[in-house]
Amino acid sequence: MTDTSSPQPSFAFGSDAADHLAQHLLHYPADLIDARRLMRRFQASTADVQQVLRWLEQNNPPAEETQRR
Repeated sequence: MTDTSSPQPSFAFGSDAADHLAQHLLHYPADLIDARRLMRRFQASTADVQQVLRWLEQNNPPAEETQRR
């Protein structure tokens, strides 16, 4: 069962590709290993990927911090 009460993050990347990529990486962060495949899948540019990665870095705690909680 999924928690529908948790708010979905809002993105303002300026491109649908970047928005979809960010949403996907929030759910499947390990997929970042194959960024080229993600770029094709979401039709994202290099700039889209860089923008999403910067956003993820600023808005998500490192894994070790998350594990301590």
